[in-house]
Amino acid sequence: MAGRTGDLDDGSVIVNEEWETRTVGQRVSLWLGDGRKVSLRVAAVMRTGTGSNGVYPTPANAAGAAIDRIDVRLRAGADRAAVRALLEKAGRDTGTPVLTRDAWVAAQHPRTGGNTRAGLLLILGIALLYTGIALANTLVMATSDRVHEFASLRLTGATRSQVLRLVAVEALIVVAVGAGLGGAVAGLNLLGVKGALELLAVSSPVAVPWASPGGVLAACAAAATVSAVLPALAALRTRPAGPAGTRE
Repeated sequence: MAGRTGDLDDGSVIVNEEWETRTVGQRVSLWLGDGRKVSLRVAAVMRTGTGSNGVYPTPANAAGAAIDRIDVRLRAGADRAAVRALLEKAGRDTGTPVLTRDAWVAAQHPRTGGNTRAGLLLILGIALLYTGIALANTLVMATSDRVHEFASLRLTGATRSQVLRLVAVEALIVVAVGAGLGGAVAGLNLLGVKGALELLAVSSPVAVPWASPGGVLAACAAAATVSAVLPALAALRTRPAGPAGTRE
């Protein structure tokens, strides 16, 4: 922040970094709420991230501006019930809704519309479906090409169940490596977003819905295991002496 908020007077205004004119001491042209055009000196420049409150004039320069909200703060020892009753009566008389802080935050909190959410879920579902198909196809082809390897393992004394367990573990390792790499990329993106918000003077915790990625990870693990074990099971039906002695 540049300048001092205490320097604000009727001949000045406070702006934020989103304004084109944002040097303390310069003059900026404004149209006031009553339609008058004035030239005011920039008293201070606030950091970007103050929402729609991009300019702060004095009451003398706010004549004619519509009031969209009045905040009421009780003094120490005030009768909360009595004040609430008076405010609700005044609200009924003027047709103005009276809300508590929590109720106002809940009403103003941005929410994703139902259509938008359905569209995002549809796009995500298609992406996950094609990703699952690609994962299964890759593992089926990779496992089908390991017939000679399986035959060699059988000839060295490995049982069919041991080979199948080996294939399943390898598939799970592939899924774990992919999940780790995907988590690292997602973490970097989240840290980038968090850093950008902090530059805008907005502090937001990183909240991860673990149930959703956990479900996707479990589905990928199941698809990978089935896609690897079934071709291996089909390959193990062949006598090991034949494939092991065949040239690649």
